[in-house]
Amino acid sequence: MATPSHCLIFLFLCLPAVLANILGDIYPCPCKCSQENETSLHMHLHQFPALPGVPNRNEYGVINSTEPIGFGQMYVHDWLLTTGTSANENVVGRLQGFHLQAGQTTTSWYMAHTMVFSDGSFAGSTIELFGLLGVKPNGQWSITGGTGTFASAHGTIKFTNSQSSTATDDIRELDIHVFHTPEAVV
Repeated sequence: MATPSHCLIFLFLCLPAVLANILGDIYPCPCKCSQENETSLHMHLHQFPALPGVPNRNEYGVINSTEPIGFGQMYVHDWLLTTGTSANENVVGRLQGFHLQAGQTTTSWYMAHTMVFSDGSFAGSTIELFGLLGVKPNGQWSITGGTGTFASAHGTIKFTNSQSSTATDDIRELDIHVFHTPEAVV
């Protein structure tokens, strides 16, 4: 035989589930939560360094440094993004931002970029990213946000130095893995 205290315990444990089931039909959740999408892209970054003899530079030194290995030196950049290894091959956007020599004892460039898409289905969308570029030929940047197609973006961009690089066109292959949530249409 159930005592009144057992009945109260049962009600306190089961009542929330019962009410949620009943009220869920009467008062459905008003928000239409979008599913998160996953997109993978492969492209090439073209850096025309701010060096003597480079005719089409796409970076400019704004802070010079006399410190060892250039500690504190800063450049702004507007690098090209293409679908192939040629800088003239299907430009799909730009990587705009800055890089700052942040290492005192080793080459370590802190980078903050906005990837701005100018072509295709992603035109007008952006991806925000941060990370380091050091002496190693490969690495990873983190995706911290985005707009348009890439709203609420997060993920990673793996980069490797391309065998096609030259003294005047430093090419990196980018493997972009981004999660994003499309904006809800009202």
